[in-house]
Formats: sequence, structure tokens, C-alpha cells
Amino acid sequence: MAKLAHSGSAGSVRRCLAVGMFGTAMVGAGIGLTTGADTDRAPRVAMDVQLVSTESALAPECLTGVAQNCVTLLGSGGNPTPPALASANPALRPVIGPGGWLIGNGFDAAEDCEGSACRGGNAGLLWGNGGDGRYGWDGGNAGFLFGNGGDGGNGLDASYDEETGEKWAATDGGNGGRGGILFGNGGWGGYGGDDVNELEYEDPEDNDAEGGWGGNGGRGGLFGGNGGDAGYGGDAESYYGNAYAGEGGTGGNAVVGAGGQGGDGGRGIAYEDGTIAWGGNAGQGGLTYVGDGGDGGTGGDGWAYDDADAVGGDGGGGGATYVGDGGWGGNGGVGDADNGQAEGGHGGDGAYAGIIGKGGRGGDGGLAIVLGDDEDVSDEDAYGGDGGDGGRGGIFFGKGGDGGDGGDATIPAEPGGTGEATGGVGGTGGSGGLGGSSGADGADGTAGRIGDSGDDD
Repeated sequence: MAKLAHSGSAGSVRRCLAVGMFGTAMVGAGIGLTTGADTDRAPRVAMDVQLVSTESALAPECLTGVAQNCVTLLGSGGNPTPPALASANPALRPVIGPGGWLIGNGFDAAEDCEGSACRGGNAGLLWGNGGDGRYGWDGGNAGFLFGNGGDGGNGLDASYDEETGEKWAATDGGNGGRGGILFGNGGWGGYGGDDVNELEYEDPEDNDAEGGWGGNGGRGGLFGGNGGDAGYGGDAESYYGNAYAGEGGTGGNAVVGAGGQGGDGGRGIAYEDGTIAWGGNAGQGGLTYVGDGGDGGTGGDGWAYDDADAVGGDGGGGGATYVGDGGWGGNGGVGDADNGQAEGGHGGDGAYAGIIGKGGRGGDGGLAIVLGDDEDVSDEDAYGGDGGDGGRGGIFFGKGGDGGDGGDATIPAEPGGTGEATGGVGGTGGSGGLGGSSGADGADGTAGRIGDSGDDD
């Protein structure tokens, strides 16, 4: 069988916050910047502003929506209208405090919101944090001086009416709000909604499942602040059609700070012969000028049962920087099939460091596994994903990033396994700068059989 074409363009290994020239002033002002973590999201900086305890404001009421339970919301692609309170006459809002038009945090969208009221409220003009969005709407923006952007809301899961067959599609995650124009972290992107399609329609395309895409991370402040991490793509599971998992969002950009992490792709699951389980492609890491570029997300896995085929999603590329280390490419997702063809996703490319710093490492290619039927028999092929290329090192003494390793490929043991296993090709190491060394090429993936004591046939 011919190799399946990937539909498009990975975990984070490390990221560091480069302290800008205004870092001392920020600490003195009580404003700390979030430092990225290896695998978990870093804790948010608490900047609650409530200077006058006796002041109050009406909670932002949800506007009239277009459907019950917000199932037909436009999500982050809709018109970014602020909540009712945020858009009201400033005379009706407090000057300082929650919802304050000058100083204060924007309100989080209410749980029973509908329509544009599900967007997070913007902070006061001077400073404050943006409010969190809901149901796939964007987070609010921070104030001018200081503050963190609000988080985008998670997308809604797909829903089905079993009697009529009507479907409400999964929605994308909302984008994170921007940090303070001067100082502050961007908000995190929301996760895409999941889609589990158990129904069988007359039109084959209606049998497909499609996960929502993850939202993008918000931008950091001009003089200090990290870009927000992106949301993950939603999972997709189809019992009678193809499964298209959602793609991860793009990490938020920064100026003095770390770029946001790219979002992971969702998991695709399919069962029917002739269908494909597509893992979602991951998002790219955020860019920055001074600091480390964001790492690309990890490609989503493709899980295929019975005779369906499986394709892992590609890892996201790392984010570039001028002063700091380039972001690492994300790893490709796993292609795991029972008795169909399997392909691992390709690793994302590492990013370059423009002036000073190391190039990012390329992501590893995803594994490809064909398990075989109950008797360990299969004539299907397995293709490991290719490793990503390493990024170029900085002009001055910068080391190039290493290439990612190719993914391994495995098929059933003989005599049942009659297909071919092909390991992925390792990525090329990035070139070094003046006085810097080039990165090492990644190793090629191995081709083996289940139960082998060695890696190769």
C-alpha cells in the first residue's frame, strides 16, 4: 500500500525565561513573570486588584444567544465583543476594583453565558488581569501597564441527536488574551472540543469525527512577559468513518521573555475498514526577541482498531529568537494499528537562534506499530516518522541544534507479518555560528518485528 500523505505541518523539553533589562524594576513593583516548565504549565502570577473593598459592580450578564447550551457558538473566530459590563458606559462601572474601568481585573465569563458574553472581560485601562473566556471564546486583554491576559475558553464537545441524526460540531478553543502592553504574560489558549461519533449515516462524510483546534497563546508585554501556552487539539473518535483530531494552537509571542509552548495535537481513533485515524498536528512554539523560543507541541497519536489505518500527527516547529536558545521541535505522534497500515508523525524542526544562543533540537519521529489480528497475521506496512532538523546556532559562537531521531517501525513476527517495516530518517543537525559547532544528525529509526530480541529484521 502506498504511504499515506500527512495532512499538514510534540512535548516540550525545556524553556527558560531570559530576564530583561527591566526585570529588577518589575520585581520591585511586585510583578513576577511566569517561568515555563518542562511538562506542566507554570503557575499563574496572581495580580488581584481590589483596592477599595466597599466597591462593587454588577456581574456581566450573559447576552441572548442563538442556541441552547451555547452549542452553536462561533468560538474564537467570532466577533470579539466584550461582555456587557466591559462595554457599558464607564459611568456605570467602578473606577477601581473588580471590573474597574481604570484599575481592576476583567471579569471571567459566567458559567451560563451565551454568545459574545462568553468572552473574558478586559482589564482596566492602566492595569489588571484579563478575565477568562468560556466555551471557545477568547480571554480578555490585560491593562496598559501591568497584568496577565485571560485564558481562552475550552471548546465545546460535539453533540448528536440520535433520533434525528442532527450534529453540533466541536468548537475550537479560544485564544489567550494579551499581557500588559508594558509588562505581563499572555493568556493560555483553550483546548479544542472532542468529537465522538457513534452514529452511522447514509452519507459517508457524515460518519467522520473532527476535533476542535486548540487556541493560540496570548502575546507577552513589550518590556517583560512570556507568551502564553497554546491549547491542545481535541480528540476525535469515529465508529464508522474517518477521525480527524484537532490541531494544537500556536504559542504566544514575546519580546523580552520566553515564547509560549505550542499545543499538542489531539488523538484520532477509528474502527472501520477503509477509514483512517488521523492524529492532530501540533502547534508551533512562540517567537521572541530576548529569551528562549517556545517549544513545539507533540503530534497526536492515531489509534486504529480492526482494519482501519493509523497516522500520527506531526510535531510542531520550535519558536525562533534573537538572543537566547531556539525552541525545540516537538515529537511526532504514534501510529498504532491493529491490522491496518501505520505511520508515525514527523518530528518538528528546531528553531534558530539569531545572534547569541543555541539552535533548537529537532523533534523525534513518531513510532509506527502494526500489531496484527488475533493470530498475529497482517500484510500491512509500518513507516516510522522522520526526525526534525536542528536549528541554526547564533551568529556568535552559537551551537547548532541536534537533529531528531527517526521513529521506529514494527510489524508482526514471521510468518504472520508479511508487510514491510521502514524506520524514519534522522533529522539533519543545524549549522553553528562563528566559532560554534554544528549539531549532530539524528539516528535513523529501526525496523523490527514484534517479539524480536533485536531491533532489526
